[in-house]
Amino acid sequence: MQQEYFGLYLKNVKKVKEATQEHYFQSLRKITALLREVGYPDIESLYDVDSYSQLQEIKQALKEDPGFVALDERGHRMYSAGFNRYMEFAEGKDFLMHPSSLSLIDCPCPVKQPSLMKQTFHPSRDRIMVRQVFQASEYHCEINTGHKTFLAQASGRQYVEGHHLIPLEVQPEIVSSLDVYANIITLCPTCHRFLHFGMQSDKEKVLSQLFETRQDRLNDSGIKLGKKEFLELVEPTKAYAG
Repeated sequence: MQQEYFGLYLKNVKKVKEATQEHYFQSLRKITALLREVGYPDIESLYDVDSYSQLQEIKQALKEDPGFVALDERGHRMYSAGFNRYMEFAEGKDFLMHPSSLSLIDCPCPVKQPSLMKQTFHPSRDRIMVRQVFQASEYHCEINTGHKTFLAQASGRQYVEGHHLIPLEVQPEIVSSLDVYANIITLCPTCHRFLHFGMQSDKEKVLSQLFETRQDRLNDSGIKLGKKEFLELVEPTKAYAG
């Protein structure tokens, strides 16, 4: 799905011409074919790499590989240009400068393998998608932007955590993937734990407000729910009046 997201990013955010987009896609296809030669035999596609730090490792490995360097020089640096543009996308700087840009790449995604439904306490901060969501939120808690934490050593930005608004464990109830930009929100650690462990009666208003801010984007991502349906999925042990 990252390939589709990257294409929408090039088209809707960067306004790149179709011919140039194809050059970038061609570059990344060639790099994918070279991954085994630069020490990554288990990666079938560059788009499957979900870790930003691993992308950085691959970038360094390519720079140090004589075969890739020669290929890139013969191609007038087309391949490094394509990879660098993909790294810009993964890093998410454009989403930090223009927070609303992330909504321009919302689209329905197919459900991935069932193993991805085993939700951890919060999505890994090293995930490309989560990093981009943090940038779009400007590292602010989406329940209350005034909540302050501390500066994280890795990013130099306020420490925040990612949370699936609709939990992945209910994926069987939804046709489109829940692991999408529109369903990941940025929270301070206290609010994150509140949504996991707080009293249901206290969470209803907060969850309703979060859903209202994301409903259009969820709809664009193929997750078509009303507020009552949403609340019943998130807090199934309580019958909300809607």
